[in-house]
Amino acid sequence: KGIPKRLLIQIQCNPPQNNTYYNFNYLDTMLQDFLDATDGHSRIISFSTQPNWLFKLDAPHIYPDNASLADWRYPVGTELVDDTMHALGDYYGRLVAWYTRGGFIDEYGRKHTSNYDYNWDYTEIFNEVESEHSMNVEFYTRAYDAVIQGIRRHTNNYDMKYVGMALGGHNEFGWYRYFLNHSNHAPDIPLDMISYHFYALANSRTDPNDWESFFSQLDGFTFEVEQIEEIRKILSPQTRTTIDELGVILPDDNTPGAPQFPMVYWNAAAALYAYAWARISRQGIDVV
Repeated sequence: KGIPKRLLIQIQCNPPQNNTYYNFNYLDTMLQDFLDATDGHSRIISFSTQPNWLFKLDAPHIYPDNASLADWRYPVGTELVDDTMHALGDYYGRLVAWYTRGGFIDEYGRKHTSNYDYNWDYTEIFNEVESEHSMNVEFYTRAYDAVIQGIRRHTNNYDMKYVGMALGGHNEFGWYRYFLNHSNHAPDIPLDMISYHFYALANSRTDPNDWESFFSQLDGFTFEVEQIEEIRKILSPQTRTTIDELGVILPDDNTPGAPQFPMVYWNAAAALYAYAWARISRQGIDVV
């Protein structure tokens, strides 16, 4: 008699990757409201944060159960899965096509229909990239080019204008020298506009005497604007500039339950805005 034998084979297969999971439910309502309310006006649209599945991650990101909550730890990863940045460009191309071309064709040839035919003047590419994904200027410049190329591939829109850099650290002069040098970009990539930000800071949330420093900080920023303008005029004089974030950040502004600041804060902040306009408008900045 033979000896009975049993062979057990266990095979674990990955599910077929032939579908995508695009879902615009949360974004559509907000963007529709804004675009409808600003119809007829010049607009800059920024889809600032790249999805982290485009990046190599040590572990999957855990999303909040409530999709309306801020997730400050979402922008993780510093190296793209696709180093050519073609996938990055495709993502933004499809995103813009959803709102401007009635939909898009996904990675597997399936059509996603929105029936939207909105239009806007400028697309700003990312936001404060020194912080989000810790980009350096070489990486960001390649990404800027890739996003424009992707939008053109999926929308065939060559009239769209673009805003580059959106720097949080406005005094990073090496960024301007590199990014505004057309030789560092792919052919036919426009440098329509650059942007950077300024916030006056304070040591105290509750002592108005500390807020007098808002104005000296603005003076220092204005001097930096002069230096940035010198670089721009030499390398790319046709490029416009917008300082599209400007304001005040007090200690613990993002901390729930922080002490309420005195109401004179609103006067101090308003005075800073007036002073900023008086100083910056003399520099020929296009949009503040």
